[in-house]
Amino acid sequence: MSQTFESIFKDNVKRMHYQVDGLSSDKSHIQVIIWPTFSGLTDFEKGVADRIASMGFSATALDLYGMGQNPVEMDEKKAKMGALLAEADPLHGLQKELTESACDAIHGKTIVHVGFCLGGRLALEAGLHLADSAGAASFHGLMSFFRAQSEEKANTKTKIMVLNGYEDPLVNESEAQEAKRYWAGLGMDFQYIDFASTMHSFMLPSADSPEHGSQYNPLTAQRGYQYLEHFLEEFV
Repeated sequence: MSQTFESIFKDNVKRMHYQVDGLSSDKSHIQVIIWPTFSGLTDFEKGVADRIASMGFSATALDLYGMGQNPVEMDEKKAKMGALLAEADPLHGLQKELTESACDAIHGKTIVHVGFCLGGRLALEAGLHLADSAGAASFHGLMSFFRAQSEEKANTKTKIMVLNGYEDPLVNESEAQEAKRYWAGLGMDFQYIDFASTMHSFMLPSADSPEHGSQYNPLTAQRGYQYLEHFLEEFV
């Protein structure tokens, strides 16, 4: 993809995030930012936002690519994802802008990032690199997130939760252990949960490619939402 990062993700890009206020006055100050898969903002992410709001928390599913700009073909999805993840500084700058636009006035809100597949990694990126982040939950996200250049530049106060399919071919054991060692070395609060008999994209009802290691798992998805609710309760 020959275009610059700015022309793909910033210049003249009009976005419409999907925002739902929390249904509980005691929890609505928790602002959950939902990072989408490499397909962009879809009904899946909107449904997740609705479900989180029903738990009492405020939620915003981000329009990552812009209105009418979601990639359709697999090659285009991979190309946009590659451009997005090519360099740390542009990525984190975009994440900061999108988080601020989603939260309106950031002050007084407790920001927790949640993401799926590509969004799982983006949640980890935001949690580690954006100073206003309180937590990050990754669902079947990759562990190849950018490490902070120094301990001082890492947001070590972020709580991390990773929900991973044990049979996910995109996350091998060495990558998982390396990520855990990294967080442990920073003294961060993290939890890493493996689900048995579970592949990549286990939260996505549309995932049905077991030959490629991607398969929706309704039981694991149900457990995933339970874990997420308990995780979010820690910030109340």
